[in-house]
Amino acid sequence: MYADGSALCGANILFFTAPVFYGERWDALLIAFQDFLRAKSAPEALASLATLDARVVDALSLNSAPPEMFLNLVHSGIKHLRLLSRLQLGQGIDHRLRTLDPLIPAVGATVAHWAEQSGRSVEILHDAAKELTPERVAEMRKHLAAPEVVAPHRAGKGVKLAAVTLVDSKLEERVQLADLLAGLGRSVFEAEGAGRQHPLTPLVESHMSRLSMLPNIELMNPEVARAVARRA
Repeated sequence: MYADGSALCGANILFFTAPVFYGERWDALLIAFQDFLRAKSAPEALASLATLDARVVDALSLNSAPPEMFLNLVHSGIKHLRLLSRLQLGQGIDHRLRTLDPLIPAVGATVAHWAEQSGRSVEILHDAAKELTPERVAEMRKHLAAPEVVAPHRAGKGVKLAAVTLVDSKLEERVQLADLLAGLGRSVFEAEGAGRQHPLTPLVESHMSRLSMLPNIELMNPEVARAVARRA
């Protein structure tokens, strides 16, 4: 799904079309999924998962809506969320899998980008973050070096994360500058997402990941999504 652009294409199609065809059913479905991701116990996760399944079935009952194919894929994948739930709750693993926290994948994507651009190993300087434990950094280093372990299409694209240094942002000007630029980027794309043109969009776009899930109507085209996924 990820290697051939199907996930990227499907997510964009659902974003733009599902609210139109499913209306309040779509909102209820998204809320149910958020409740599942935020569950703090196994019983709570199972209850929210049952609600999510019911919400998807409710939306599919409309029949023949254009996003139906992708919603059927979502429905067929719900059974796999039981395993995800156990990982999120930390059952059988040393650290909880924090799927709502974008920090780990963002750091990984940053390392991959700059390593590919420079041809060298990368060091990260980051504001002190409890998520960046030595264990998580070690796991990140391992998977960045051998991405084919979890993504076969990434074979041969390993990169080296040399070090992660955590600092106090109040004392480190480089982190303060990074925060300023990140805030600027967010404000630019929030404006664009709301349909308002922003004069800084061309400057910010060049710093955005090609696999960003910011809705992009062009990625509703499977060929375009496939090309983006392959480049990434």
